[in-house]
Amino acid sequence: MNSIISESEYRKLIGKTAGRAFLFFGEEDYLKSYDIKATREKICPDPSFAVFNDITIDALDFTPDKLLDVMTPPPMMADERLIVIRGLDFTAMKAGDTEALVEALALLSEYDYNTVILHVAAGLIDEGYLPKRPSTVLKKLGEVATPVHFQASSDRQLAAWAGKHFAHLGVTVDPADCAYLVAFAGKSMFLLANEIEKVAYYVLAKGQNHATSEDIRTVAVAAVDTDAFALSNAILAGRTAEALDALSVLKFERTEPTVIMGELSRTLCDMQAVRLFLDAGKSIKEVAAALKLHEYKAGLLAKAVAKTDAARLSRAVELCTVADAAVKRSSGDYTAIEKLICSL
Repeated sequence: MNSIISESEYRKLIGKTAGRAFLFFGEEDYLKSYDIKATREKICPDPSFAVFNDITIDALDFTPDKLLDVMTPPPMMADERLIVIRGLDFTAMKAGDTEALVEALALLSEYDYNTVILHVAAGLIDEGYLPKRPSTVLKKLGEVATPVHFQASSDRQLAAWAGKHFAHLGVTVDPADCAYLVAFAGKSMFLLANEIEKVAYYVLAKGQNHATSEDIRTVAVAAVDTDAFALSNAILAGRTAEALDALSVLKFERTEPTVIMGELSRTLCDMQAVRLFLDAGKSIKEVAAALKLHEYKAGLLAKAVAKTDAARLSRAVELCTVADAAVKRSSGDYTAIEKLICSL
């Protein structure tokens, strides 16, 4: 299996990818799209020949034979071609279909003017337990493609990126206010990019070139971990039907039960800690400092637990621990989470 590389390592390879295949996987879909665009600009700078040298195959149209048909002819008026395969769901793909894809990619060395990128959206491949224990499908694909892991960015990385994005648009923002934007608008880089543009254009329209947290509150749309909060709040309030509805959305989106339990456990533990600190007379600022949370996030948690006492939160955390163990013993089963919802 080829070694798994990071997104930053892949960027250093752009322009040197001919004859290779890459598997883009992981949580950060925004950076996958960004790197594909950067690769496209390097390999296919002339849009006149994009129809020959810049090929995208969507999952609905994909077959291994079609990939071979695209790989075989030489590029038109260029040295290289980019082939992007987009939308494959390896969690639902049959083993035989995966093997056929691997066999097709194994022939890439015979047509080494191609760069092939398998663009896999977050959650559509079993990653295993990285970095030591990649899944079977990841190891199989890694025989013919270099896996590129797009890990979720930390709050600090997102804040730094936001500052650079603002600067690109001609607006300066203090680092603290960039951190505030991340806490206020959420961690999705797609959403953040949109909110950054809105704030930047708002400030520029006022004849200014510096944005503040006040501008962010005025223009940006607040987005928090709504799934975890919606589920946690409904459970604590005893709104069983609402909690089951929130869970049904997560099930429809094929969110892994272990992921749901992880988010739910983290949120309930944060709520319990905030409740205990508030009961001890701590201010929101002190709570945020003690738990190493952004003050805005601490305020949201405080609001969420305003009508819930510490005893109820403690019971919720205990039952959550039991449910978490049950989920880990099962295989893709939501039953333990449904029992948790109905027990409070």
